[in-house]
Amino acid sequence: MTDRLISTGWHYQYGWLRRPELDDANGYCYEEPDGGLVYTPHARHRRKVRLACRFDEDAQENYLAISYVPCPAPRPIK
Repeated sequence: MTDRLISTGWHYQYGWLRRPELDDANGYCYEEPDGGLVYTPHARHRRKVRLACRFDEDAQENYLAISYVPCPAPRPIK
């Protein structure tokens, strides 16, 4: 992946909705703000999915993709 990472966060932070009533053989269903449906077969996405916002240099626009990089461990409070 060569597109620049802008941010990461949970699906609800980017306006995606978890749609368990639409789960099927394709996997767990999430709905994008524009109504598009995204399916993921990974069991860890049953309740939530982490997204990565990246910048496409060619198109000159941001886009969202499922992030497969584990989220960082919380920092200890000092």
